[in-house]
Amino acid sequence: MKFKILKEKMLPHQRRWWDLPNFVKLMVGGYGSGKTYIGALRSIYLSYVNSPHPGMYVSPSHNLGQKTIIITLKEVMNKAGMDYTFNQMKGEFIIDNWNGKIWIGSGDKPDSLRGPNLAWAGIDEPFIQKRDVFDQMLARVRHPDAEQREIFLTGTPEQLNWGFQLTNSDKIDIGTVTASTLDNPYLPDEYKTNLMVAYTPEQIEAYLHGKFVNLTQGRVYKEFDRDIHVIHRELEGWTISGAQDYNVDANTVVIFAHNKNEIHVFDEFRLKNSGTYDMAEAVKEKYPGINIYPDATGSARKTSASQSDHDIMRQNGFKVLTNKSNPHVKDRVNAVNKLLKDRRLTIENAPNLLMDFEQNVWRNNDIDKRDPEQTHASDAIGYAVSWLFPIIDRKVGYQSW
Repeated sequence: MKFKILKEKMLPHQRRWWDLPNFVKLMVGGYGSGKTYIGALRSIYLSYVNSPHPGMYVSPSHNLGQKTIIITLKEVMNKAGMDYTFNQMKGEFIIDNWNGKIWIGSGDKPDSLRGPNLAWAGIDEPFIQKRDVFDQMLARVRHPDAEQREIFLTGTPEQLNWGFQLTNSDKIDIGTVTASTLDNPYLPDEYKTNLMVAYTPEQIEAYLHGKFVNLTQGRVYKEFDRDIHVIHRELEGWTISGAQDYNVDANTVVIFAHNKNEIHVFDEFRLKNSGTYDMAEAVKEKYPGINIYPDATGSARKTSASQSDHDIMRQNGFKVLTNKSNPHVKDRVNAVNKLLKDRRLTIENAPNLLMDFEQNVWRNNDIDKRDPEQTHASDAIGYAVSWLFPIIDRKVGYQSW
């Protein structure tokens, strides 16, 4: 069986990127602009021209890789009728048609990427990963018998970080193509419209048009206005839940009510120098058996004896709702700001959350956490908002065009 790349079916920006002559090929684009699909296609192509020498395709984490590059590779190869095997334990695709090898890497631990020589490498969503990931690939793509050594990167711009610096580097042979969400005709119009409505003008430039802009200046929760969002509400028929941030110095639970469209925060707990056992008892006394939306790291991190924080909350009668990992900070902040902008998140009697919403600022591309009293309540409500009303899933559907 022959595997043929049909460039005429690619979107114009995908074709421009595909034909870049540079050693490093970068496609920086908005959500749903076809980045992950073309990256999967490129990895299959490179496994063919460099067979039998391996290449590595790196995702920000194993969990995200399962939802993005692995499922995309499988769908492309299945549609093409290719013979392949995937070893989940090794994170390795073997393409039987030409003995191609695609290793799946995880960027959450850059040192784990060290190892044998590679013929090529690809990095999906590189700019939510550390620069060390790119440097590791730069050091490893050196196989002496490779037919076509290269590194490709496909991702959404994330602030004026190392990705912005890379695009302006004169020390690396890099070619860049910018892709817009609006240029992908395979996406539903309502998806594009929802993004346009959800984001600020600066976010539209980044998340739709793929441009590097500074999104980390000033207040984090800039949509919050005390005159608008601090109100009393009647909560009959609403579901009472809690959002939790684990911290020994400022253990925090925010209590809120929600329906299908709105959240109203009306109480909070803040305990100093205490563990999760103490917090569980305090919350259980007033709000027994409610759902808790916690920091996902509580499944492993121990602030109280030998049990995980999540286990302690469950044993005290709470239902713990969380993913395996926390949402990205920006995704969480964007989700909260979207509800504030739409006046669907309101507050009363939550002084720590009010302080966060009015005082939290950006610092070095992250939320400034130098004040030990701040960020805990807003982090907590962010976990709940991201679960109940996520603004956007980084795994966007695509078509194998």
